[in-house]
Amino acid sequence: MTQAIMNIERAVSGIEAKSLNASRGVRLAIGFGIVAASYAVVVIEGLHGAGLV
Repeated sequence: MTQAIMNIERAVSGIEAKSLNASRGVRLAIGFGIVAASYAVVVIEGLHGAGLV
């Protein structure tokens, strides 16, 4: 799970660098997408740890 979070962190850094010139709405949408992806990783890791996936 730590590796997955580190991968997300790297992706966030890249997106933030690319979105400096983007509109506020686009940055907000990207932020929500990142949060949703983070929750998905946590849920999948939890299910995997419980032996359900």
